[in-house]
Amino acid sequence: MSRVIDIDRSRVRNFFHFQRDPLGFLVETADKGDVVSLRTGTFQSTYVVNSPEFIRALLVTHESGLVKGRSSNVLRRTVGDGLLTSEHNQHKQQRKYMQPAFYKERINSYARTVVEEAGKLADGLQNGSVIDVHEEMMQLTLSIITKTMFHASVDEDKQRLSDAVDTTIVQTAGTLFSPLILPLGFPTRGNRNHKHAISELETMIYNTLNRAKQQEIPDDSLLGMLLETKDEDGNPIPDEEIRDQMMTMLLAGHETTASLLTWVFFLLSKHPEAREKVLAEVKQCHKPYSFETFMQLRYTKQVIEETLRLYPPAWIILRESRQSINILGETFPDKSSFLISPYAIHRNPAVFQDPHSFQPERFSPGRSYEPYTYFPFGGGPRGCIGSRFAMMEAVLILAVLIEKAEFRHKEKEIIPEPLVSLRVKGGLKVSVELNG
Repeated sequence: MSRVIDIDRSRVRNFFHFQRDPLGFLVETADKGDVVSLRTGTFQSTYVVNSPEFIRALLVTHESGLVKGRSSNVLRRTVGDGLLTSEHNQHKQQRKYMQPAFYKERINSYARTVVEEAGKLADGLQNGSVIDVHEEMMQLTLSIITKTMFHASVDEDKQRLSDAVDTTIVQTAGTLFSPLILPLGFPTRGNRNHKHAISELETMIYNTLNRAKQQEIPDDSLLGMLLETKDEDGNPIPDEEIRDQMMTMLLAGHETTASLLTWVFFLLSKHPEAREKVLAEVKQCHKPYSFETFMQLRYTKQVIEETLRLYPPAWIILRESRQSINILGETFPDKSSFLISPYAIHRNPAVFQDPHSFQPERFSPGRSYEPYTYFPFGGGPRGCIGSRFAMMEAVLILAVLIEKAEFRHKEKEIIPEPLVSLRVKGGLKVSVELNG
């Protein structure tokens, strides 16, 4: 019996449902079968993959026979051929020379910068003021990623660069799920804004790169490592490739964490008992906070993990086959597209009881889940290279800010916005109440 089930709606209805409500569509499709065909025809068959067994097969076992396809093509317009968009051998080579930047000892040293930058934000909070958490997190994580990865400060340009990142994210997401991909040079307002945003980011990147070459920055940053790296023939990495990796870090390395933290503060504002437990745990730690603090904050980490379950920034993973492929006894034609949604799969009631509720205790010590029932950082050779850095950063930022103030969100409902990462639509306005 086939484990591939045809969806019981027409191709046109599926398309408009997905365009109108991607998250709702994927959650609704999650309980229809292991693999659900969207009946898009044989030219480019499209499937929603729900089974952890099939997901592992796609991301691990058959990884070499698949590409990111359309998602890489769209992202490449902004980030070039960086780690996020490169395929197979090129990706392996890039991951090999970038991996040392994310070793434990490096992450240990980055913790100091995370605490310092979060402390600056905390010190500037004013009692009774109203802030947009998403905007504040975007600027904070931008400062952190540039200082840890590039050994550079963008304090004076944070707002402008954060706005540029935001523009590229919005324009990229709009293109990614559009039925028609117009060339970036096509004269639309969106394309003009996108090109201007890319130019703003590139100016910062090349200025930083040129200063790094002149000053010989330490090789404990990603940029320092890239400047020291040689290819098989002993040649340095071209500036364009370094630009692509820096652009990748700017987009993938800070916007996702900003979105995650926005969701964290939203959930804690709705669950004061969890907030109090985090605050009590944080108060038991010695200052100054460090990587060792991160290791001690077990419940705080559970809060981050549960937030990643409910609102994973990487809400969808896309793969395409380059030829006809047999996976677990099922044959899929050439150019098949596979949609994998951690957002939907994390809501499986067979795995997570009362799956829509916020319960950090799900991740208490000793509790574990089968592979690919919970995978907020993807998996396989293309899993997130910075997952450990992201966890450390989120936990320590939360620790610094929650000790300083409470963020009160008064609106009843918010709407998730699935762009390149999963955001709070319209940001998260909160009132600041400093702790006594």
